[in-house]
Amino acid sequence: MNRLLRPLLSLVASVVLLAASLPATAGSLVRFATNVGEFDVELYDTAMPITVANFLTYVNADRYDSTIIHRSTTYNPADIQIVQGGGYLLSGGQLLPVTTDPPIVLESGTATNVRGTIAMARGSAPTSATSQFFFNVQSNPALDGNYAVFGNVVGAAGLAAIDAIGAVPVYDVSVQLGAAFSELPLLNPALDPSNVVLVQSVNVVPEPTTLALTIAGLTAAAACRRRR
Repeated sequence: MNRLLRPLLSLVASVVLLAASLPATAGSLVRFATNVGEFDVELYDTAMPITVANFLTYVNADRYDSTIIHRSTTYNPADIQIVQGGGYLLSGGQLLPVTTDPPIVLESGTATNVRGTIAMARGSAPTSATSQFFFNVQSNPALDGNYAVFGNVVGAAGLAAIDAIGAVPVYDVSVQLGAAFSELPLLNPALDPSNVVLVQSVNVVPEPTTLALTIAGLTAAAACRRRR
C-alpha cells in the first residue's frame, strides 16, 4: 500500500471509531431566535415525552414563528420570575392567538423550576396546557409540581439572552388589548409592533451525523499536520 495512503486510512478509521463512540445528544435541541437574543434549549425527551412531543409539534409546524413574549413578571420582585410566550402571533401589526392542538396531560417529572428551565404554561385545570410556555428567569420553587418542566436553556450565553428578555420593561395594556396583556414587555413605552419582544423563529437543531463528525475530525487533523 502507498506509504502516504496508509496513514490517511488509519486516521480515517480512528476518526470514524471516535465519532461512533461519542454519546448521543441528551435531548432534542431547539434554537430560539428573538429580537433580544438567540439561544438554544435542550429538551427532556426521555423524562417528559408527552410534553416534548407536544412542544415539537408546534415547532415543526412553525407555529411559534413571529410570536411574542406576552407576559413578564420580573418587574415585581415579590412575584415568580418568569417570561411567557407561545400564545400570540404578530401578523400584519395585529396580535392573533396561536392555533392550538387539544390540551395535554400534566406530565409528572423530577425536573424543578430552577433558573433557565422551560415549562408549559396552563390554566387552572392541570390538563389545560396547549402551546404556551414560560422560562424561569430565576428559580421558582413555588411552581414545582404544578407545571411540566421539559427543558433548559444551554450555556451562559443562553441565560444572558433570557436575562435580557427579563430586563425589558413591563406595561399594563389590558385596556387596549385584553386581560392577557396586563404584563406585556415592551422595548419602548409605546404600543407598537416594533417594541414587542418577538420570537422570530424556533427550530430544531439537527444532530451532527457520523459523516459530519468524521469530516470535522479530518479537517482538524489536516490543520494540525500543516502546523507541524
